[in-house]
Amino acid sequence: MMDQVKLQSIIKTFAEYNIKIEAHDMTITAIDGESVSFDAKTYMQDQLIELICRVMANQLIKTVWEKEKK
Repeated sequence: MMDQVKLQSIIKTFAEYNIKIEAHDMTITAIDGESVSFDAKTYMQDQLIELICRVMANQLIKTVWEKEKK
């Protein structure tokens, strides 16, 4: 199960890729400026990483579509 040490490790690792994750206690509240509410305690470490990556993928898809419309 996820604990504060593992969550901070994930946050620091994503920061190395210029992806900012904000958290309050064990709840992730934002990923690169997009508001979310993920209770990290309910995920295994790999599941949480995959979930964060899905949020990032959705942000990238949205950005590409918006640029194509211009």
